[in-house]
Amino acid sequence: MYHIYEWLNEIHLLQAIRGSLVMIIPVIMVGAFTIVLRSLPVPVYQAWLHGFAGGMVDRLLEYIYQATFGILSLYMVVSLAFCYASKVQEMAGNYMGTIISSMLAFFIASGIFSEGADVMNLLGANGLFTAIVSTLFANSLYFWLNKKIRLDIRIYTSGTDDVYFHMLRYILPILIIGLAAALFNLIFYALFGVHSFQELYILALSSLFRWAGLNFGSTFLYVFMVHFLWFFGIHGGNVLDTVWGRILDPGVEVNAAALAAGNVPTEIYSKSFIDIFVLMGGCGSTLCLLIAILLFEKKRGMRKLARFAAIPSLFNINELLLFGVPIVYNSIMLIPFFLVPIVSLFISTAAMKLGLVPVVVQSVEWTTPIFLGGYYATGSIAGAILQGVNLCVGVMIYRPFVRILHRENARNSRSRIGKLVELLQQSEDTRVPITLLAQDGDAGVVAKMLSDDLEGDVRDGRPCMYFQPQYNSEDKCIGAEALLRWNHPIYGLVYPPLVIKLLEETELLTRAEMRILQTVLEEMDQIKDTYDDGVKISVNVTGVTIQLDEYEEFLREMLERYPEHVGNIMIEVTEQASLQIDDAFVARLTRIKEMGYRLAIDDFAMGNTSVKYLRSNVFDMIKLDGSLIRDIEDNERSRGIVRNMVNMAQEFHIDILAEFVETREQQELLEELECHLYQGYLYSPAVPLEKFLEKGC
Repeated sequence: MYHIYEWLNEIHLLQAIRGSLVMIIPVIMVGAFTIVLRSLPVPVYQAWLHGFAGGMVDRLLEYIYQATFGILSLYMVVSLAFCYASKVQEMAGNYMGTIISSMLAFFIASGIFSEGADVMNLLGANGLFTAIVSTLFANSLYFWLNKKIRLDIRIYTSGTDDVYFHMLRYILPILIIGLAAALFNLIFYALFGVHSFQELYILALSSLFRWAGLNFGSTFLYVFMVHFLWFFGIHGGNVLDTVWGRILDPGVEVNAAALAAGNVPTEIYSKSFIDIFVLMGGCGSTLCLLIAILLFEKKRGMRKLARFAAIPSLFNINELLLFGVPIVYNSIMLIPFFLVPIVSLFISTAAMKLGLVPVVVQSVEWTTPIFLGGYYATGSIAGAILQGVNLCVGVMIYRPFVRILHRENARNSRSRIGKLVELLQQSEDTRVPITLLAQDGDAGVVAKMLSDDLEGDVRDGRPCMYFQPQYNSEDKCIGAEALLRWNHPIYGLVYPPLVIKLLEETELLTRAEMRILQTVLEEMDQIKDTYDDGVKISVNVTGVTIQLDEYEEFLREMLERYPEHVGNIMIEVTEQASLQIDDAFVARLTRIKEMGYRLAIDDFAMGNTSVKYLRSNVFDMIKLDGSLIRDIEDNERSRGIVRNMVNMAQEFHIDILAEFVETREQQELLEELECHLYQGYLYSPAVPLEKFLEKGC
């Protein structure tokens, strides 16, 4: 299923439509909330809304509505033209040619200049389908003309610039597009007697639905078509409401008239019936999906999305879920997206035919919250109960698909995390800095997803610590290096440098380093029970963190809380490039050392490290860079560097430890060079605390 999803997402035309709808989500949501605020069916609120300051609040909301939903098709034209140019044509730079040609084609295709045309209706949501078709037509023709027609306009004056030359090149393609759109309108009139594409598609759909009549079959067809269009990123409700609304609207009026005459209302199907009982939370009955995610989804990011989308979904505004899950183009969610509304349609129809629930006798705005809408539409608590039944059934239908989506996302995210690791390793090899959260495409999405999960774990949980033992030449364990490991609940252990990089980019590294040290101090009693009191546990800290006043105050606080354990902590400074070796820094290190902590330098002799760090006479240990140890058997220069480092350490009375010791031959050679402390796979990989304690002395 996921492969179908990926294949659909690779189709540039569908990418453009989806991207354009995503871009206008803010407009849709702002417009929808103005409807919510204007139509909330609470008598006291409605009296205040229309009475306060002569209805000033209502007029204010009306202005916002007209500036959003009132011209929604124009927003769609601009966003789709931009997305088509950037995603389909992969063009960067000046987009005005595509936007102007698209607007020209839309104005002609919509028929706003026809006699008696309802201009605001055509520019609003009802013109959305025409906006999509005319924009795709105009853009396709525009880029084809630009390839076929090469205008070499050479006008050079002091007032000309690149924008001027671009505008001159737009003239002929835009003219041809305008003529083509106008010609289509003439053809439509000659063949079908309509003046525009907008009238033509309304005529076609009207004929279809009038032929079907107002019954269960036509309602089923409408619900199916709405979701079919939405699945491909086209706002099905807005596209079809222009036609279907004319057929559905009389249903409530007939029922209201029957009720007023003392008769029993009989018309089941109406627009309010579909909005209230079939599309709870919007198309796909996505309120059911939202609840299913909150109840059954374990992934932090998805649950966070559901919480963020909860209030809009309560008012049947579901774009955040449609494009955030996503549902659009997602083959896994295709079945429940269609099935839940259809099942709700069957249940609601049966309930009303059996007389268990009254039919809809009052029009209710589509943004009315669940239960409130069912009660007001039917005038009975049974309407609210019916909504509750449909909601529960919908949640149970969505439940297995939420779990399938979880497994598919986890499986594919693992491979994408691998690609993210490759990017980081490439950066480490080339020493070219990289910002993972700023990456485009899947890499950036996965980085943001992981950082969000990591942030939650750092703030709420206890860090997962592994310990890599350190040995002396007598094969006695003299301590260990405490290393952060992140065991993601879905993806397992994440590549440690990736974890550190994400902590850096989310500005959580200092907090994480503090939590690591505190965790080690909390576990020191167990460690001392197994090893002697002289055991030393190294804790990494970056060059940026150790220079912070906040970190020094934290060390002082830990001294007050764990005075008996501070002497067992070796603070190991990494990333020496960030260090500013001056009197103030030396004074800070001196204060830290006076607290009882020991200090070490990691990866000594490589990168920006030099003997200047030893002149301060505050470090107790240096750790040789692992790249020196890996080829120490075959590279005479590496042995020479190690020999010099050992001599220097002995001169300054500083311990020296070799990392990445993986063979007995390496250890014996290091011992010959007077290096007597080792850490590496020869002795043990990094292991959880329990296994470290099992090793004993």
